[in-house]
Amino acid sequence: MSLPTDEKEARAPLLTKRRVSSPKPNRRSRGRLVQAYIWGALSLTVLWTCVLIWGVQTIYNIIQRPGPLTSSGIATCAWNYLEGDVSLLDVPAITRPEFLERQSRMASALKDAGVDAFIAEPSASSAYLANISYSYELSERPFLMIIDQEAQFSYLVPKFEAGRIANLAMVYEDKKVIEWPEEKSPYEVLKAASGFKKVMLDEHVRYMIAAGLQAAGVEVVPMSPTIQSLRAVKSDAEIAILRGINQFTIQLVRSLQKCIQVGVTQETVTEAAHQLFTNAGIGKDFWAIVLFGDQASLPHGGVSGKTLSNGEFVLIDIGSNLHSYGSDVTRTILPDGSTVSDELMGIWKLVHASQAAAIEHMLVNETCSVVDGAARKVITDAGYGPYFTHRLGHGLGLEMHEHPYLNGANSETLKVGEVVTNEPGVYVTTEQAKKLDKDVGFGVRLEDPILVAADGGVPMTGGTARSPYEP
Repeated sequence: MSLPTDEKEARAPLLTKRRVSSPKPNRRSRGRLVQAYIWGALSLTVLWTCVLIWGVQTIYNIIQRPGPLTSSGIATCAWNYLEGDVSLLDVPAITRPEFLERQSRMASALKDAGVDAFIAEPSASSAYLANISYSYELSERPFLMIIDQEAQFSYLVPKFEAGRIANLAMVYEDKKVIEWPEEKSPYEVLKAASGFKKVMLDEHVRYMIAAGLQAAGVEVVPMSPTIQSLRAVKSDAEIAILRGINQFTIQLVRSLQKCIQVGVTQETVTEAAHQLFTNAGIGKDFWAIVLFGDQASLPHGGVSGKTLSNGEFVLIDIGSNLHSYGSDVTRTILPDGSTVSDELMGIWKLVHASQAAAIEHMLVNETCSVVDGAARKVITDAGYGPYFTHRLGHGLGLEMHEHPYLNGANSETLKVGEVVTNEPGVYVTTEQAKKLDKDVGFGVRLEDPILVAADGGVPMTGGTARSPYEP
């Protein structure tokens, strides 16, 4: 239907105004629109690039992530539990005043023994008295550390080596250097320079040293129990170091127990343990014995390449050094979720009871053979006496094995401040197992260094094992 002419004319201005109010885009507007499109496209490109990079990186990380049965995978897992315990190693080294005090005590003991001097090659004894490391490489040319009755520190040295040896980090109040030229006997030079008539030799001195001194007319006597006890009885500073390194070591074993799984190999566990010690800054002197199942029937192993199966114990004997003092702990463990027969669990509990009986006897003035006998009786009464095949323990300090020794032949008595391992075990080979109507051999050992204190033995690990799942 068409409008009358007068209405068309009346609406004409309105139609004109509507057209004016909707102008066509000008050049500036079109430019802004293009700009917006470009920025939007760029934003989308950047976003998708980031998503792509993130995706590739995620896939790479998944591929590269260490598996649960690799040494790096176990070390990564265990470090999550262990990292907070690294502070246990924050213990000061032995101070200069303590070294000098040791030399003074040695001098007094020499007077009491009626000998002119104590002589040692680089060894644990030289490290103890003057910080001369036992890692110094010995040769046919003698380098001897000497402490006399006046606490005078001296050393005999090849003349051409005098400059090099002078740079060692030796500790002394005053020193005398006795140089011997190659064309002369070192022992004749020492006798002429010192006037010694009778000397005591460290237990680690080689026979050629003793023979050379004797040939030069110097009387030689062996290291006495009294002199041995100077190093066997630990100072507060030594105890602090031994406690720190042994508590850290048992925490390391506990962290491994949480991360080991059936299907892992011996070598993998050993490598993971080494990595953990290295992470803590003490990997240089790391050592370990890792045994699975019947391998542990030989206390120190000797066979490698085994993969862990369900129903098998894992025996870990392990340690490292802090300020040259060592750790030495053993646990027989089970990974979470793994089980053994009731009979094997009974053996574990038997060894645990044996260790507890020995700790009760680690008292001041108790005879070493009695302590060994207390642990052995528990195992013997259960019918496994023939399978406890080694001594109960040994002293621990600058040497992994040192005085005193807990065995049936040792009549020494324990002293306050000695640190001695307590490590009973039961070891049945597969051949022996068949004679006992068992299918396969096994080995169980538990070891903690114990401090002999006035009121009884104190585990330097902080506590003995609770179970194979709580080492």
